[in-house]
Amino acid sequence: MSPLHAAVRRAQGKRVTVGFDGFIDTIARPVRRTASAAAPAEPFPTIPDFGRYLAEHGGKSCSVALTVERRQLGGNLPHLSRAAGTLGLDVSCVGMLGDPAIDPVFRDMPCRLYSFAPAGQATALEFADGKVFLATDVPCPSDPWAYVTARVPEAPALFRDADLIALVNWSELDLSQPLWEAVFEQVLRPGPADPGRYAFFDLCDCTRRTSDELGRVLTLIGAFGQKRTAVLSLNENEALDCGRKLVSGTSCLPEIMQALRARYGMQEVLVHTLHETLLQTPRGLTRMPTQFVPQPKISTGAGDHFNGASCLALLAGLPDADRVRFAGAFASAYVRTGRTPTLDETLDTL
Repeated sequence: MSPLHAAVRRAQGKRVTVGFDGFIDTIARPVRRTASAAAPAEPFPTIPDFGRYLAEHGGKSCSVALTVERRQLGGNLPHLSRAAGTLGLDVSCVGMLGDPAIDPVFRDMPCRLYSFAPAGQATALEFADGKVFLATDVPCPSDPWAYVTARVPEAPALFRDADLIALVNWSELDLSQPLWEAVFEQVLRPGPADPGRYAFFDLCDCTRRTSDELGRVLTLIGAFGQKRTAVLSLNENEALDCGRKLVSGTSCLPEIMQALRARYGMQEVLVHTLHETLLQTPRGLTRMPTQFVPQPKISTGAGDHFNGASCLALLAGLPDADRVRFAGAFASAYVRTGRTPTLDETLDTL
């Protein structure tokens, strides 16, 4: 057994707690040309193709048919948690998973499920080059942490005792900022610093958030870095948005990553794009091509699968290059096959 295989297997069973979203996704493809006797329906192949169609109908009206492929669990928490649980981590989810009972769509997740609210609803429009999410707003209670802990009394202990906490989907949920602040102030701040444990963050698409809001959450992530090793994971769009708003408008990914680490104090920044992955740590910059999938079976949840595998690689203590390789192989297999691969399948591809 190789050192990588042995390290990954030793990490199985480590405790991970994830908060706080949860959606039910309707996966659909917008139809460019309806079916006829001679040919099946033809979807819009790319986001720009669909965008041009919409732009051409500005000032007018249009109707877009959807080919619905399936209804499935959605949101960052469910996808990341399912990925991490399938890889063998001991995952607890504190999220919007059904009220009063867990919604059946989440019940096959290999995780412990703790729900404090009904799941949100979203439609994911799939294209060959990405996806467009249409999601409903989620109401924010006046005291989100009190609301969560009243329904999930175990939440403080779950976050306190985890080897890794993952806080995700800050951008889409108004309750994320106060919840993340509460986890730090009420759970982590009173305890000792432990750099051998981790706090992992995924902002989600932050383009609709202001520079001040973005700076505020990054400052909070830096505060987590005083108690745990803090890791910020961004896709290319999110990283470039940070560059536009906070790093003198630069579009150079390594410059953005180094500036975020220096300015806000998180230890590591991870950026995954369609064609490469970059990891900036105190040990330097790792940059590696991804296993690009030109005809994806699915793209919804790909970044969350990358993050779930990154969490296992972190807990396994893998070298930076192996962390990137492992997470990339896992996410590419998911995109290529449309299902969450097992640990053995992922190790076989390496």
